Amino acid sequence: MSHGGGTAGELIRHATGSEVGHAYLYLGNGLIVQGQPPQAATAPADSHADAIWAHGMWDWLRDDQHWSASQVASSQAAVVARGRALIGCSYDFEAYAAFTLMVLHLRTADQLAPQFRRDAWRVCSALVADAEWTGKVPLEFVPSDGPGLIAHPDRKVIMPPNLVTPGMLLGISLRLGWT
Repeated sequence: MSHGGGTAGELIRHATGSEVGHAYLYLGNGLIVQGQPPQAATAPADSHADAIWAHGMWDWLRDDQHWSASQVASSQAAVVARGRALIGCSYDFEAYAAFTLMVLHLRTADQLAPQFRRDAWRVCSALVADAEWTGKVPLEFVPSDGPGLIAHPDRKVIMPPNLVTPGMLLGISLRLGWT
């Protein structure tokens, strides 16, 4: 995750109240994949000088969730394979309309979920969430993770990938000690 540059990053940070406006997935060998217009593409891992890496996620899965070394390795392989499979997928401009509806409290994530469960396009954070869910990483968000976007203060919520924001990924990473 990073501050994110340009107008899109600024809009995301402002709308979600988060310090981050961009998310990407490390693929290994010094490369990341990131959702960006017009389609997801690779970039050097050092292309974001202000990167916040969630490197502790794998230790958390092993130590706190009691995953075996083979479960962690299998999950890592699945996450990276899915990240590579998403290279070239179209950018999801429609997700910004959904974020706007949620921020303005005109629609909830639950109301938008049916449309976005069918949506194969990806914004940056959706690409990361999609790959991590493919690897069975439990991304269960609480209200403090999602800068006001989650309407269920009494329970953890699993969001459709395209309704996950960079701020939510930062929130869960900070809460669970991944950063």
